[in-house]
Amino acid sequence: MNRVITEEEFKIFYEQTSTTLLAYLRRVTQDASLADDVFQEAYVRLLQRELRDRNPGAWKSYLFTSATNLLRDHWRRAKKSVRWEDVGTTQTATDVAEDDVVARSSIEKAFARLSPHQRSLLWLAYVEAYSHKEIAEMLNLRQKSVKVLLFRARKEFSGALRSMGIRKEEVL
Repeated sequence: MNRVITEEEFKIFYEQTSTTLLAYLRRVTQDASLADDVFQEAYVRLLQRELRDRNPGAWKSYLFTSATNLLRDHWRRAKKSVRWEDVGTTQTATDVAEDDVVARSSIEKAFARLSPHQRSLLWLAYVEAYSHKEIAEMLNLRQKSVKVLLFRARKEFSGALRSMGIRKEEVL
């Protein structure tokens, strides 16, 4: 039985997912304006869809998949005229203790050095804690590829941190 999400269900779901989706989009895009546009469109698509599953976990998976696909479409259209290095940077989080500002800034700079695809992989795996299978579905990859791509993204991120003079012990 297909059904549309109710207003009350949506309000609860939005409260549970909006912060994490927006954080994901801002980190991956490094562009607050683009992140906001994709954020809104992902929720619009969720609301327009007839949902077969009553499980909010499935809704969240659909939401992140939709957002990732919207980003992929945007980058395909823009690829001819914009280089990845020319994309702007995001603002740092406002709720950071003063002692953490320098470390967070360095980590954000290292994260920004990664490709958008690598940022997506790392964010979905280590911030959102999605399984390799779920990431593969969201990013349209084979499940076995996710493990290899995550390994490479971690290695690239680690190298970026090292090139900035940050050791593993300082991050932990």
